[in-house]
Amino acid sequence: MALKKQIKDKGSNTLVTFTIGENEAPSSSNVLLLGDFNNWQSNDRTFQMEKKGNTYVKSIKLENGKRYEFRYLSDDKGWFNDHAADDYVPSPYSGIQNSVVDLSVIPQKEKPIKKTVTKTVKKTASKAATKTIQKAKKDDLKKIEGIGPKIASILTEKGIGTFEKLSKASVKVLEGILKEAGPRYAMHKPGSWPKQAKLASTGKWDELKKLQDKLDGGK
Repeated sequence: MALKKQIKDKGSNTLVTFTIGENEAPSSSNVLLLGDFNNWQSNDRTFQMEKKGNTYVKSIKLENGKRYEFRYLSDDKGWFNDHAADDYVPSPYSGIQNSVVDLSVIPQKEKPIKKTVTKTVKKTASKAATKTIQKAKKDDLKKIEGIGPKIASILTEKGIGTFEKLSKASVKVLEGILKEAGPRYAMHKPGSWPKQAKLASTGKWDELKKLQDKLDGGK
């Protein structure tokens, strides 16, 4: 699953594209996108997901400056969440959480990351040395199935901000990080993340795509 955000109308609105992989909802079933933006009205078929190839897709324009709760509803699978949501909050129904798309902060276009910065530092008046400072390299961890913006931020803060580092992290360590972050993150299953990250770190994007097509929310 994935949430793609594109600023529209000079920043007052954002076009959000909701995407569900074929393995995450039955291919023979209709899937509805329901949430605050349509008052959770299941009879509103204008929010039915469109099937495109192996995925279900729906793009809607939402006003910036707000957080929207949502879930998916399929005819034969019932309700289910987006594993790449920005956040999760308790719903009015006990034991159930809603997915969240967060537009409270207007998304900005990604800027190219400079990997290396060179500085010349004068140590003394009689002696000078050249020092190369490596700026922390970061990869877009959201390319890993099952990792959304919030989890990517959590992993980066824990020193796992690149595909290479994620590929070398044990599942037990990842589970510990998610558990420490709270119950809304502990529900995620990172079992496939190191394997996905290894393919990404070596540039094997076609193999990664084939693997992700077989996964269900990263599992």
